[in-house]
Amino acid sequence: MNTINSIKSACFGIFLFLGLIAGNTLLAQSNDNVILPEFTVDLSKTIGSFKPLNGVNGGPRVRLGNAFDNSEYFKTFGPPHIRLHDTRYSDEETVDIHTIFPNFDANENDPANYHFQKTDIYIKSILDLGAKVIFRLGESIEHGEPKFYIHPPADFEKWARICSRIVQHYNMGWAKGFNWDIQYWEVWNEPDIADCWSGTQEQYLQLYEITAKTLKKLDANLKVGGPTIAFNMDSELGEAFLKHCKNTNSPLDFVSYHIYSKSTDDFMKRIEISNATIRKHGFKDAEISLSEWNYVPSWSGKTRVESRDGLAQTMAAPGSAFTVAVLSYMQDTELDMAQYYSAFGTIFRFGLFDRSGVPKKAIHALEAYLKMVQLGTRVSTSGNKQETGVSIIASTELSEGKTAVLLSNFEDDASRYKLRIKNATFKNELKCSEYLLDDNHNLDLDREQILSSKDFSVVVDLPKSSVRLLLFESL
Repeated sequence: MNTINSIKSACFGIFLFLGLIAGNTLLAQSNDNVILPEFTVDLSKTIGSFKPLNGVNGGPRVRLGNAFDNSEYFKTFGPPHIRLHDTRYSDEETVDIHTIFPNFDANENDPANYHFQKTDIYIKSILDLGAKVIFRLGESIEHGEPKFYIHPPADFEKWARICSRIVQHYNMGWAKGFNWDIQYWEVWNEPDIADCWSGTQEQYLQLYEITAKTLKKLDANLKVGGPTIAFNMDSELGEAFLKHCKNTNSPLDFVSYHIYSKSTDDFMKRIEISNATIRKHGFKDAEISLSEWNYVPSWSGKTRVESRDGLAQTMAAPGSAFTVAVLSYMQDTELDMAQYYSAFGTIFRFGLFDRSGVPKKAIHALEAYLKMVQLGTRVSTSGNKQETGVSIIASTELSEGKTAVLLSNFEDDASRYKLRIKNATFKNELKCSEYLLDDNHNLDLDREQILSSKDFSVVVDLPKSSVRLLLFESL
C-alpha cells in the first residue's frame, strides 16, 4: 500500500512539474487559442526622443527632523528639472522669499539684508545632479491657521526688485553669488487656493505683471511664467491670467498649472482642456509645464486613519502604476515638461522617501521611466487604454541591439496581455529580461527568456496596480 502511494505521489509530482513548465512556456509564446488584449511595438517606426516629463518638486537635501542626502537615490530616476517649491518641508529656511529676505522693510539693494547661504547649498545639491532648476518665487503652502507668509506683498514693485536681486545672485554673481544660468522663474504658487494666496485675483495678476516685466528688463533671456494654478486653465483665474498677459503685454514664456486626480482618464482630459485654453488665447509659442501632479484617491477621509491610508496609496503600487501610465500618455500632449509632486524626504505625505530616508515604492516608477529615456529613441506602440490606465511605451537603441518596453495597468480588470513585437532586428537570439513593480516587487527581475524570431509575441501578466519593464537585448 505504501509503495502504491509512493508511486502515485511521484507521478503527481512529475505532472505538476510538467504543468509548471507548460505554464511558463505559455508566457513566452503566442497562444492563438486565447484572445487576449494586445500591445504592439513596431521597431521600424521611430517617433523621436522622449519629453523631459520626469521632473520633480524638491531636491535631494533633507534638513528637517533628520538629515539626509538623497543624491544617490535621485540619480536612479534622473529628474531633468527640479522645481523649488515647498522646500520648507524638507529643508527649512530655503527658497521662500521671507527666508531669503526676512525683513521686508529693509533696503533691498543691500546684500547684508539677504540670507542666501541655505538656499545656495540647496540649489547646488540639485545642480550637482545635472538637473535644471525651476525657481518658484513666492512662498510655500501654509496648511492650517493662522497664515503668516502667503499674503500679497506690501509693495509689489519692491517685491519684484527683491526677486530681481535673487536672480542677480544666482545668475550674475551679485552678493558673492554665482553664474548658474537658472532659466526658469515661476511667479508664486497656486494663487487660486486660500492656503497659498490670501489676496484677490486682481492682486495676483498685478503682481505677476510687475514681476515678469521687471525680470525680463533685467535679462531678456530669462524664462518667466505662471500662474501655477491648482485648477484647470479654463478656470476663472486661468482665463483671467491669460487675458491679462495678452492685454498688458506681460511676458509669458511658459504657462504652468497643476493636476491631482484619481483617474487617468480625468487626468488626461484636464491636460487637453488646459492646453487648448492656452492656445486659444494666442500663446502658441509659450512652453507648457505641468508643474505639480500626482495620483490622489481622496484628499480627505472620514477619519485621520482613512486619510492616511488613502494617501498612502499615492506612493504605493496603485500610485506607481498611475505614474507610469500618465507619463506614457503625456508623451503625446503639448506638454514641454512636468514635475512630479514630490521628491521630498520627510514626514510630508507626498514624499518619495519616508521619515527615515527609505525610498517608497513610487520611486521605482520614475526609475522605470528613466530606463526608457536613457535608451534613446521612442518607437511606435499601440494598446493604450486611457479609461483604465493601461499603457505602453517603447524605446530602442538599434545600433546596440537593445529595446525596452514599459507596460502599466492602473485599474483594468484584464490581467494577462499579449505583447507583439514587429520588425525586431537581431542576428541570432534575443534575451528578454522582465522587471516587475507591484505590491511585492520593487522593479525586481521577475523572469528571463531567450527568443528567436523577427516577429514574435510574449504573453505577460499585468494585473491591476502593476508595472512591467521588458528589456530585449541581441545576443
